[in-house]
Amino acid sequence: MVKKYVSICLAAVMSMSMLCGCYFLPDEEEILEAPNVKASEVKYTTIKAKKSDLIKQIIYSGKIESLNTVELSYENQGGKIKKIHVSAGDKVTDGDLICELDTGDLEFQIKDKELHIKKAQLQKKILKKNKAFQAEIDNAQVEIDILENELDQLNEQLDNSFLYADGSGTVSSVTSLSAGDEISAGETVASIVDPESLFLSIQPSQDNLTRYKMKQKLKIKYNNKYYLGKVYMIPSKIPEKSNQKFEADHVYIKFTGGNIPTNAIGNIADAVLILDKAENVISIPSRLVKKVNGQSIVYIINQNGEREAREVEVGLETATASEIKSGLKEGDEIVVR
Repeated sequence: MVKKYVSICLAAVMSMSMLCGCYFLPDEEEILEAPNVKASEVKYTTIKAKKSDLIKQIIYSGKIESLNTVELSYENQGGKIKKIHVSAGDKVTDGDLICELDTGDLEFQIKDKELHIKKAQLQKKILKKNKAFQAEIDNAQVEIDILENELDQLNEQLDNSFLYADGSGTVSSVTSLSAGDEISAGETVASIVDPESLFLSIQPSQDNLTRYKMKQKLKIKYNNKYYLGKVYMIPSKIPEKSNQKFEADHVYIKFTGGNIPTNAIGNIADAVLILDKAENVISIPSRLVKKVNGQSIVYIINQNGEREAREVEVGLETATASEIKSGLKEGDEIVVR
């Protein structure tokens, strides 16, 4: 009886719930639309293909030297400088005065000695005229000889105080000493070079040594200025007997033309040898040319704004740039990264 009552109650409750629109089961979740996500655009760094001149060259640095340099100095005596008559860059000829030393009263001593000689000669004449003993006459001559020897020494000392150019050329350097300073015997006062004998000595690598030929023309860069040059000596042409000392692994390049920097001896300059050149061609940095399956590839931005691999034909190549003979045109955008 009790079970029947409980069943009736449950049925009544469920009927009321249905009438009220209430459910004990959970509600079904609403389905949302997927979000519309737009892919971010890829940005590239590019450069435009343009035309330029391309030069393939090798550059080696070396020292400027001279095949004919004269170092001027006082060989037998030093002294106090009275005046230096030249400066670096001056052109001189053989016998031009370069420097003179302060000789003090040396010229007065010479004149005084000359007067004593005249007096001694006069005394000798008087002895002869008076028919003096031969011994007296001989003694007077000895006195004259002594005075003349002393005069010769004074004149030699005066002559040695002057320093003259030994040959023609250009003064390449002058001592930093000035008037009043002491200079020693053997110390260089000035250097004179023959402008036609200036050369640049370089030491190329073994791989590049054979690129240099006798009388080959090239450029020499010194102090941001270019000079004309010509190969003067290469290792394979060095004669067995020569008055000039050549290093077996060096190349010697002679300056040609005018305005040669004669005051540059001992300084460093560059020898610029042009191997090949291409004018008004499309050239790009060599690092932008990629090798893919044996082909040269450059990545560009096409008309659709997309990155595209473009096969190209490479011409002249230098250490940093490459000529593009075909595959690119002026204005094409090339992908750098």
